[in-house]
Amino acid sequence: MKIKKLIITILLSFTITTLNFAEDNKETSVYTLFFNIVNEQFTFPLIGFINIAGGSHNLPQIGFVNWNQKDFSTVQFGFVNTIGGSLTGLQMGFVNTSIGDIRGVQFGFINTTPKSLNGLQLGFVNTSIGDICGIQFGFINTTPKSLNGLQLGFINYTDVIENGIPIGFLSIVRNGGYKAIEFGVSEIVPFNISFKIGVKMFYTSFIVGYNPFINGIKQQVVFGGGFGAIFDLGNKFYFNPEIVSHNKIIDDFINYLSIIPYFGYNITPNLSILLSPTLTWEYNSGSDIGLLFFNIVKYSINDNNKLYLGARMALRFSW
Repeated sequence: MKIKKLIITILLSFTITTLNFAEDNKETSVYTLFFNIVNEQFTFPLIGFINIAGGSHNLPQIGFVNWNQKDFSTVQFGFVNTIGGSLTGLQMGFVNTSIGDIRGVQFGFINTTPKSLNGLQLGFVNTSIGDICGIQFGFINTTPKSLNGLQLGFINYTDVIENGIPIGFLSIVRNGGYKAIEFGVSEIVPFNISFKIGVKMFYTSFIVGYNPFINGIKQQVVFGGGFGAIFDLGNKFYFNPEIVSHNKIIDDFINYLSIIPYFGYNITPNLSILLSPTLTWEYNSGSDIGLLFFNIVKYSINDNNKLYLGARMALRFSW
């Protein structure tokens, strides 16, 4: 018990210690294990529940809440980290905010800067109001300015692509992105309509298909999605590989996974026609196999898996 009392006494004594690290301007820094308020001349890492630092600092801040008034050039580690100036280093926490430019890494659930990013934001929601020259990796990535790097996430938004690429389920580029509506015939169903969005180097497709020549609405309708890329072969022709998945809405699971090496011809700058052979893998968890609209060659792997060689033709309007 005496040892415990001695330890508690030492800790309590330490937590109420006030250190003066700014004798020239007579500013006082309060440093405790719980609540720290220090000035710019303070030259010791901030370790506490709440850390508040005036001015610019280049020593670690470790706590539940870390707040730095001006520029910061080392590591903030806590639940909520805020920098009033620029970051050169690392913010790691649940919510990370840097009011100035970032030259480093933000790692957390929500990462935000109203200025530019030159580094990495890794989190669930990443936002950079200024230009990005680096990487945003998360569920939602946004920048209303230009992207010179990579956005990798479920939803990506940027105003302009300068020298970068967004990769995700839905990538929106307000100026200079790729959007298209496509009407086509495939070996799966005779009537297809798809919407494509992203950039030419990587876009995603959302597809609905219909086959009126078989019975039952569950057999007739398919939904699908995929991704593709466009490589120009001069002014008129382009190569457009796609990987697309279709699913029928029936009791048994049926999936069609297709590789489509499209070749396109630009009739006008916005209207093109596309042709392609296709290789389709059908997986069916039940026994009702062979619901494709047509095929050129069919190969049965087993009762649940088949390969088809088919063909597709489409008319696409892009903008």
